[in-house]
Amino acid sequence: MVIVPLAFIIQNAFMPGSNITLKQLSSILGVSISTISKALNDSHEISDATKKRIVEMAKLHNYQPNKIAVGLKSGKTNTIAVVIPSVQNSFFARALYGIESLISETNFNIIVCLTKESHIKEVETFNMLSNGVVDGFLVAVSEETQNLQNYDHFTNAIANGKSVVMFDRVVDAVNCGKVTTNDFSALSEATQKLISSARQHIVLLSTIHKLNVGQQRAQGYIKAMNASGLSPKILESDDQHVGEVMTEYLNNNPVDAIIALDTDASLAALKAVKTNSKQIPEDVAVIGYVSERMARNLTPELTTINQHSYTIGNAAATMIVEAIRSKSKDMNQVVISSTLSVRGSS
Repeated sequence: MVIVPLAFIIQNAFMPGSNITLKQLSSILGVSISTISKALNDSHEISDATKKRIVEMAKLHNYQPNKIAVGLKSGKTNTIAVVIPSVQNSFFARALYGIESLISETNFNIIVCLTKESHIKEVETFNMLSNGVVDGFLVAVSEETQNLQNYDHFTNAIANGKSVVMFDRVVDAVNCGKVTTNDFSALSEATQKLISSARQHIVLLSTIHKLNVGQQRAQGYIKAMNASGLSPKILESDDQHVGEVMTEYLNNNPVDAIIALDTDASLAALKAVKTNSKQIPEDVAVIGYVSERMARNLTPELTTINQHSYTIGNAAATMIVEAIRSKSKDMNQVVISSTLSVRGSS
């Protein structure tokens, strides 16, 4: 630990290049804080000579306005919170890129908050930032919040005048903007494609069965299997044991195709098939969910259901900016269609 004398801090607080407050500028210039504020905002009430002196002194001392304090006073911060479970997940990383690309073209700023799938963290984030720090929230709902079905922090933020847009993971019970993808029909179509290529023992592998997106995908798969007179088989596991679950099933049951609903399940499926000394796609076809970049670097290249996460993030950002600017209470819902990118694994 380094201890700096108080006298040194006070002395250097007014040195050129250091940060300074309005109160300190007021003391140096001998004018009121109100006068300084007006001068820095180019008010016609302040003479050009006084403005010039104040602006030069503020620049000399590297004065930076406290945007949060200004926002609390004005009721508008031009800041949006992006609340997501993780940035390690390629979907959210790409969606965040889509959000930032849109926001960078506006006068808004974003702050990114990670929930790590925790309901408590999500609630704390909303409660902390709803108090005048941000104008709105872009949120992908955490797993724990979906399981608990406790959405008070969302409805409270909306009641307090904050705009809320959910993307990918949404809650139907909350009246807010939503940007989703066609998970049900995308899985139904992917399953039907495998059935059309004479695959009959098609297994669904998932580590996201507790999430609404995982459940919708599973329902799409079940619909296609039932429509063709085939028996659905769904394997569910956590990300630590999904490989073992898939391997054990392969060792004891006929399988000629696997649809994996997330990155962990996709990689586990590929490894389990290879470990079982089966050929992809001759013996077992595999369709999964991974980033396009990762899919092209796997052997064989993995056929994927592409969610277009960049487009989802961009659409969500567009929606919340429009909602904040218009102060509209009309909540839109946008569905971005997934597409099947066929590669060597199917």
